[in-house]
Amino acid sequence: MTNLIIRSVAFILWPLFLSGQATVFKANSNLQSIAVRVTDKKGYPVPNLSASDFTLLEGGRPQRIAFFETSEQPVSIAVLVDTSRSMDFGEKLNRTQAFLTWLLRGNLQRDEIFLMPFSDTVGPFEQVSMEQRLRPLAIPSIGHRGSALYDALASGLCHMRSAKNIRQAVVIITDGVDEHSRLRLEQLLDLVRSSNPQVFLVGLYSKTQKLIFQQHHKTVTIVGLREIDNPILVFNRLAKESGAEAFFPSSDEEFGKVLNRIFGILQSQYTLAYYPERVDKIRRIEVKVSRIGLTVTTRENLGSEAAPGQVHFTSASCEISVAAHPYPWESHLTSTTASPIVYREDFSDPHSGWPALRFDSKTSSSSHYVKGGYELYHWSPPIRPALTPANGEAVSTPDSLITAYGPLWQRVRLSARIQGIWNGPDNTRDASRSATGIVFELSEQGYYAFLINGGASDRILRFCLIRGRWNGTRTPLVPWTSAPLVGKARTTYRLAVACYGGRIALQINGKKLGEVDDQTLHYGLVGLAVFGRGRLFVDSLQAEAMR
Repeated sequence: MTNLIIRSVAFILWPLFLSGQATVFKANSNLQSIAVRVTDKKGYPVPNLSASDFTLLEGGRPQRIAFFETSEQPVSIAVLVDTSRSMDFGEKLNRTQAFLTWLLRGNLQRDEIFLMPFSDTVGPFEQVSMEQRLRPLAIPSIGHRGSALYDALASGLCHMRSAKNIRQAVVIITDGVDEHSRLRLEQLLDLVRSSNPQVFLVGLYSKTQKLIFQQHHKTVTIVGLREIDNPILVFNRLAKESGAEAFFPSSDEEFGKVLNRIFGILQSQYTLAYYPERVDKIRRIEVKVSRIGLTVTTRENLGSEAAPGQVHFTSASCEISVAAHPYPWESHLTSTTASPIVYREDFSDPHSGWPALRFDSKTSSSSHYVKGGYELYHWSPPIRPALTPANGEAVSTPDSLITAYGPLWQRVRLSARIQGIWNGPDNTRDASRSATGIVFELSEQGYYAFLINGGASDRILRFCLIRGRWNGTRTPLVPWTSAPLVGKARTTYRLAVACYGGRIALQINGKKLGEVDDQTLHYGLVGLAVFGRGRLFVDSLQAEAMR
């Protein structure tokens, strides 16, 4: 399951409804090139070595070096820049553009320079012309909803297969983690091993973020008991697999030195190439140098672009194939004459993607699939702080548990059949004592929550509508209001909202409760919530785009 949460700004996914036959790009030559860096005991590059100074081993067996180059060579570089909303904070994107100006100019006239922005979407991948290289170049912003970093790197590596120069590199600059990619890390690692470019990663993380990442191992446990790939470990692993380095500068001065070091590494390397006996699998390689006291840095595993892989692209481009790498919720999408996008979930499939949070006695909260539906349980404040959400998530604030999943909506009609169990009558001045309900327009800006309490306990159902922020503030748009029950008291209700053009209409069991105007939030996910102490059970949910 690839549901992800991040710790700073929320990043929301807009579905990429792409089509096309899944194909795997193949290379025309089996010649394998390897970038090799040799340094002395002080870390300085060692020049003037010859081919006879090197031994190249594949699977422990010596290989004949068919190509060797020591002189300054032209480089093909693809620069992938994160343009998600968080890069606007602290003017990181503006500072990145300033530092990239000289990098995009290249070192030699024959250098190839490419630029690709990415956020939750990827591209376009474009070559920087000679004219553009001589003047400041603005990085286009293509999205604001987080990072599909794995997909962006895979697309960049795919595009680099048509690069002209044998010495190649991909440089990724980001302040985020991967939360929107269709690819899994292991799939990406296989692609990196099978691709020629070295992958340099630059993580623009705060001191607090780096401290959190450095205290964890393979994954980072975050709010809601969710786990994401630890970006520091991921970046180091991707770089090592390609014979490159990962950097985490904490100042503008360090950032400038990092870019200078990347170019220095590329220009001080040797290029070795050989013809392997087989190209249909990942192979273990080793490069040795005959002189004593020198250190060799290069990749340790090598694949082939001609070998079949786990990453598939659309037939006409280097976009990740939707058919081969679907999101779990995409199988639940349909369309009708009334709506172009309809998302239906009956929670019968425990692998359909909704957050499964294992119960923790410290937090007394969980969300998981149960027989006949899906359940949220929240009984005491968690010890973890509130964090901003991402697509497919569960977010616990000190007095709530919110789950959200599926596509992003801008004009949505949402309904869900829920059963709520509350901890006694609610405090009518606040939504946080004991309430359950649905959330919508959930984004980095906040969320709306349509909540209920009561029913069978005292034959009076109460409801309210609030606008919440991730700093814990809540604004009542409809204060707690009593709605006398008609007929037999119950604990199961169908809540429905229609949110369009700044208008929010509320319904319970088909009965209209009124409308309210609020134009604060404009898009987001849909989901479920428990505020205070309570339990929510849901067996059906439907969201549809309003025309």
